Amino acid sequence: MKATPFSIAILAMIIACAHAYAQQDALRIDSAQIADTRIRIAVPTFATLDPAAFDLARELSEVIAFDLRFSGLFILLMPNEYPPAFVGFDPDVSRLNFDQWRATKAEYLIYGVIRQEGAEMVAQFRLFDLATRDQIVGQELRVERIHARLAAHRFSEEVIRYLDGVPGIGTSQIYFSGGQGNTKEIYVADYDGANVQQITKHGSISIKPQISPDASKIAYLSYKDRYAYLYMFDRRTGLSVPLSKEVGLNAAPGWSPDGQRLAMVLSKDANMEIYLRDVDGKNATRLTRNRFADTSPTFSPDGRKIAFVSDRGGSAQIYVMNANGGDETRLSFQGGGSYDPVWSPDGKSIAYVVQRRGHGFQIWVMNADGGNARPITDARGINDSPTWSPDSRHVAFMSNRSGRGEIYAITLSTGEEHRLSRSNLHCEGPSWGPRRP
Repeated sequence: MKATPFSIAILAMIIACAHAYAQQDALRIDSAQIADTRIRIAVPTFATLDPAAFDLARELSEVIAFDLRFSGLFILLMPNEYPPAFVGFDPDVSRLNFDQWRATKAEYLIYGVIRQEGAEMVAQFRLFDLATRDQIVGQELRVERIHARLAAHRFSEEVIRYLDGVPGIGTSQIYFSGGQGNTKEIYVADYDGANVQQITKHGSISIKPQISPDASKIAYLSYKDRYAYLYMFDRRTGLSVPLSKEVGLNAAPGWSPDGQRLAMVLSKDANMEIYLRDVDGKNATRLTRNRFADTSPTFSPDGRKIAFVSDRGGSAQIYVMNANGGDETRLSFQGGGSYDPVWSPDGKSIAYVVQRRGHGFQIWVMNADGGNARPITDARGINDSPTWSPDSRHVAFMSNRSGRGEIYAITLSTGEEHRLSRSNLHCEGPSWGPRRP
């Protein structure tokens, strides 16, 4: 492999992510400018007559409230805006005082009743239109206690689908690499950071997970066999098998939309080039052929294009080509360097990382044709590894602004950021999975 400054920098980003601290001004949308377009909704703590379910009732109302707030589509009433006489929901929904709630200027009200029966939760979730007093979304369910949060996420998805036409992302999960010492493993958590679960147990360094479109497989890079190779973890069987163990670099896997192939970076022919490989690790087809370093491939949602990074123009920039190679066109023109592109699920945008002297590494978003490029982060330190939510409304990324790697997400319509990771792990390389069925 030919060693160039760019190839060395790319390899460092893939393996170590050792960047410098900096700060950058970013284009933000003032939430006050869009406040009048968002829906006013109240989500008080749910009712229960069961003392054993008090904490659960509070937790589930908070789960739904977070989902709605995170969406960027709603303004949630604060408790001091609730009706003066309100001290908590009555488990008897017929006693709900709609006039009191309408006086708060809320448009909708979410009402819930919870009780616990052994290891199971019995719940009623209801969405009321306060103008008409009609129940417009309702669910009555019995689930195992361990699935209670998931049930609340499903209800919030349905609320958002009814009021906006597109379901929420409450049931989605984020995959990431995490560690505390000299080892890193692949983990998964609910998108809001809850229910962290360790997936790999290699006792080595495993990074850069990429979840398949149906969430059944994870492609990732690991040193578990001494050298850095690509592996495939099957979530149904719990087994990990080699995906690519070529001589030289094996890195940056990116799934095709049908889940049958992966684009990846190999240096087996002495240069960093992009290849297509079947999901079983067979039939590697070379897509790029030049003396420059090409890396970080990402498929468009329709499977027709691949965006990637190349230094052929003198600095690392984002390019796009046909999915079978050819017709290569430059998209980014930011000074310094542009890295790590990822296409939004709706196909309209590409998120990527820009490095500029004095500004560090920040997340940018541009139209799929390269237009309207703008920064969306301005935090100190490293901000990299962008990944899109299933509804294309949010971008999650790694940031070490707190002194260690953590997962954050930004809502594009409001510019609001949320820290999603909750564990003591050093987190990096997030990959946002689809909604759960």
